[in-house]
Amino acid sequence: MRNRFLSFLLASRWASVILALMYHVRFLLFVDYEDVHAKTDLSKFFYFLTGLGHESFAVFFVLDGILTGLLVPRRRPGALPGQATVLSRVMAPYRILVPGLALGAILDATGAAFFDEAGLYTDFPAFSTLTLDGAALLGNLFMLQPFVVPTFGSNGMLYLLSYLFWSFVLLVLWLRLARPGRLLLPAAVLAFAPHAFLLWGATWLAGVLVVHLGATRDARPSLPFALAGFAGTVLLSRLLGADTHALPPPFGIWLIQCKYVLVGTSFAAVAWAMYPARAQHERLRARALVTVDAPAAQAAGFTFFCHFPVMMLLIGMASTLLEAPLMRQPVPARFGGFAVLVAACLGTTVLVARAVASAIDAVTGRRRGLPA
Repeated sequence: MRNRFLSFLLASRWASVILALMYHVRFLLFVDYEDVHAKTDLSKFFYFLTGLGHESFAVFFVLDGILTGLLVPRRRPGALPGQATVLSRVMAPYRILVPGLALGAILDATGAAFFDEAGLYTDFPAFSTLTLDGAALLGNLFMLQPFVVPTFGSNGMLYLLSYLFWSFVLLVLWLRLARPGRLLLPAAVLAFAPHAFLLWGATWLAGVLVVHLGATRDARPSLPFALAGFAGTVLLSRLLGADTHALPPPFGIWLIQCKYVLVGTSFAAVAWAMYPARAQHERLRARALVTVDAPAAQAAGFTFFCHFPVMMLLIGMASTLLEAPLMRQPVPARFGGFAVLVAACLGTTVLVARAVASAIDAVTGRRRGLPA
């Protein structure tokens, strides 16, 4: 029987993936909400739901932090992750990155050559900059996007993969350092790391903290209270939008920059409320070791980080072959096309992820298990 908490994590992971995909597809197919001519209840709900893109990023980061925390053994106080665990987690992003870069290069080159009639690959620099040069490719292979190089091609979500990668590396370094180093490393990161990385890293750490609290304490927050807090932060985030004038300067800007951390933290409270009893932690961890590598989890990760090139090509094909202009008014008749494109993007990335996983397993001679 599947563990209830792990089922919650997997369902939340897929929900965040689908919302992120819907957010990006809607951005290209429909005008911004401020430019909608007839604001109906349907269009208001549609824009609210598909506007939860960055909020879904925060949820995804918390979930990754939880899964990372579950992979660290806690049989004794102060236990450190072993070399095998560290190596596995360091290499895990490359199961997404390498095929994502290869797929992106092929699809971007095809789209730019044959399906750019609407200027999708050339006239939307604020959405995705098509950088397909060798320097960007090499930098992405070393997880240097966006610190040193831009993301490769239209794969705009790979900067978040890099943030997760370096968040884990820094956490392991911190755990393995002596006391003076544990004070100096955070100070150096705060002084030199980009502000965006600090915010998303803090969101990820909220997920790690959920596991620490769940494994060491019996107390749990009230689930209804945690759900109400999560709903409240999501509503606040959507109401604020990008309005920096909600508070006097500079607090308005800080609030906009930190609101996704609030969403992630409130979701972490929900996960903590649902966390199994402390006595079940090792059993939960054993099941997580299988679940994190299961096909559904791998497909969700690949879709989240690598849906851009697939989405760009499909929308480019639709706009070129069907002569459908981009960024149109959201009338009900066009919602069907939106749903078809979202489903097509999702189906394509899942099939690619399954094919990549099967190829890796065939090469390594590994048999993939199923969640308990």
